[in-house]
Amino acid sequence: MIRINIKATGSVLLTGEVRRFVEEKVGKLGKLLDPSDQTVLVEVEVGSVSQSRTGDSYRAEINLTFAGGFVRAEATRETLHTALDAAVDDAQREIRHTRTKHRDLMRRGAAKFKDFLRYFNRGK
Repeated sequence: MIRINIKATGSVLLTGEVRRFVEEKVGKLGKLLDPSDQTVLVEVEVGSVSQSRTGDSYRAEINLTFAGGFVRAEATRETLHTALDAAVDDAQREIRHTRTKHRDLMRRGAAKFKDFLRYFNRGK
C-alpha cells in the first residue's frame, strides 16, 4: 500500500475529483515497486503557476521515497491533468532506471566474484 500525501498550492483546489485522479495516476507507480516495502511514501504537490504572456499553467511535483532510493519528478503544462501525466511518466522512467542500474551492478559484482573463484580453481 502506497501512502500518498497530496498538497494543492496556488489557485488549485483539492476537490474529490482531483484527489481521485492523483491517486489513480500515482497508484500506477506502485506496480514498479516492491509490494512488501512498507516505507513507500509519495508526496504530490499540484499547483498553478501564473505567467503573464502564455496564461495560466499548472505544475505537478512528485517526490517518491522507497527502500531502494528517492525519485523526484516535476512537470509544468497547460492543464493540471497533463502536468500530472508528464510527472508520473518521468517518475516511472526514473524508477526503471534506478532498478536497472541496481540490477546491473549486482550482476557485474557477481561476475567479478565468479571470475575470482575461477582463478583459484585453475590451480587444482
